[in-house]
Amino acid sequence: MRVLHLNNPAQVASNLVLAQRSLGLESSLVVTSTKGWHSNFDHNLSDIDTRQVQGKLAVGKKLYDLVKECDILHYHGQAVSEGYRDLVMWSGIMSKPVILHHHGSEIRNKKYPKFAGTLVKHRYVSTPDLLEFVPDAEWLPNPVNLDNLKYSETDTTGPLKILHAPTNRDVKNTEAVLDAISQVEMDGLDVQFTLVENVQHSELVEQVSKNDLVIDWLNPEFGIYGVFSIESMAQGRTVICTLTDSLYGKYDLPIISIQPGDLASKITEIYNDRQILVDMGKSGHDFVQKYHNPVESAKTVIERYKAVLG
Repeated sequence: MRVLHLNNPAQVASNLVLAQRSLGLESSLVVTSTKGWHSNFDHNLSDIDTRQVQGKLAVGKKLYDLVKECDILHYHGQAVSEGYRDLVMWSGIMSKPVILHHHGSEIRNKKYPKFAGTLVKHRYVSTPDLLEFVPDAEWLPNPVNLDNLKYSETDTTGPLKILHAPTNRDVKNTEAVLDAISQVEMDGLDVQFTLVENVQHSELVEQVSKNDLVIDWLNPEFGIYGVFSIESMAQGRTVICTLTDSLYGKYDLPIISIQPGDLASKITEIYNDRQILVDMGKSGHDFVQKYHNPVESAKTVIERYKAVLG
């Protein structure tokens, strides 16, 4: 089976590609945009200038040649053309079965595009809050490459080392995090706070290993955890988010879920009882191994491919 993954938000596609290859599939990845933070793809079209018609045609031609050779197209995230009009070519004209995998901002709080509603065989979402916006979708917990995420028990001595690494300050509610840090510092707690932005993934992973506590999605408008939370748990780090309980009811999710206004008091509680970090760190690591292992995710997706291909 030849599978082509299109684009790579949060490295979900590249993690699936590697796992699918280990299971015997001919799986590859093409990206049409990249911020230069990753290089784990097979075909890079992001350096083509698409501001002019010639560039758009060049991307279309290269994608056509790649899609032509695959049995199934696994399309991730943002539309290559407005409203997913390119599906008319891949699914309509070329008759390639398409799996559409939504990852967040391209669909959250938006009307579902008609082409995406009629020209795909199956839909995945990366977080369960997106089920509200994507018809007849299935939640596939984000697979994370665990090879370079080494577990270590949290150090319970010295200052409490806290990490926050927003890709978007408004989305992650960074202001509330900074307010809480200021509060605990004024209260006299010995904390060491690190704010990390716009760095290579390898550096971010290293930062996680150096810290004790990770504060991620502290935004009740979303109520979810993301890939950074997963990678942090895999390394044995305790994670704080603001979660919508109804989205994760059937999972014993080892993430500390609080409202933003309660962050300072929760930091103080953890500061005074560091064993919380050890216990939650181990539980988080075990959870990731069970639910976010890319090989297990790949097996699930492959079964869907088989059903689609008949």
